[in-house]
Amino acid sequence: MTIPYPEHVLVVVTTSIAVVLAVLLHYEALWLISRQIERSHRPHRQRILAMAFGVLMTHIAEIWLFGLTGWWLVELQGIGALNGYSVFNLLDHIFFAAVTYTTVGYGDIYATGPTRFLYGTLALTGFVLITWSASFTFIEMQKHWRVRK
Repeated sequence: MTIPYPEHVLVVVTTSIAVVLAVLLHYEALWLISRQIERSHRPHRQRILAMAFGVLMTHIAEIWLFGLTGWWLVELQGIGALNGYSVFNLLDHIFFAAVTYTTVGYGDIYATGPTRFLYGTLALTGFVLITWSASFTFIEMQKHWRVRK
């Protein structure tokens, strides 16, 4: 058995922290959104739209969390790289995180080195959180949707 390189350990630990933070953020956001829907006296349309925007903003925050994590690992720690263009800035890292999180995977940018672990885990995490949001939205819509006559 070989001893892992320190940068591999850093990537695994950092990825684990990012996943835990994203899942906790998601849980808390959905809990707050659900509570707001239950307690709100606003018109039905406003409650449903607030739910949709709340879920979207939660996903955007999670994408930024992972994008910043990837940027920190690649640009500040020098671990792994993004390839596909000659120069990358923070928004390129956010874009790659969004493409990976949503499992779109355009293929114009790709990770190399130890950061591949982050992005592989990000794809799974994004898939799980998106399906969680879809289930949440479906359940809330069933509970609160009013058919107009």
